[in-house]
This record gives sequence, structure tokens and C-alpha cells, in this order.
Amino acid sequence: MKRVVDVFKNHGRELVWTYVINLQNDDEFHPGQLDFEAEALRLSQIDKRGSTNELSAKVRLN
Repeated sequence: MKRVVDVFKNHGRELVWTYVINLQNDDEFHPGQLDFEAEALRLSQIDKRGSTNELSAKVRLN
């Protein structure tokens, strides 16, 4: 399952980066919106986009 997730700075809601996240679902794991947002924030840390306390993520619903 793929979702587009935007990562924003908490202060001013400036768009920092956009990720296309692909989480595989199976019989035991059915990803929800929060799973995609958490993965985008995790990738933001790896990519050094900002600290966890200054970033937020939001799945695009369209």
C-alpha cells in the first residue's frame, strides 16, 4: 500500500519534504494513516531534515 506523506516544520507549517511511502500489508499488519506518518518522520531523521520535536507529517488524502 502506497501513500504520499508531506513533512512540515511545526513552526509556521513550512513544507520540508514529501515522501512516497510503501508499506506492505499482510495477514498480520494492516498499515493505517499513523503508520505512514511515523515512517515519514523516521525517514526524515535518517535524511537529516530536522529533529523529531520540530517536524510533523501528514498523509495526503487525495
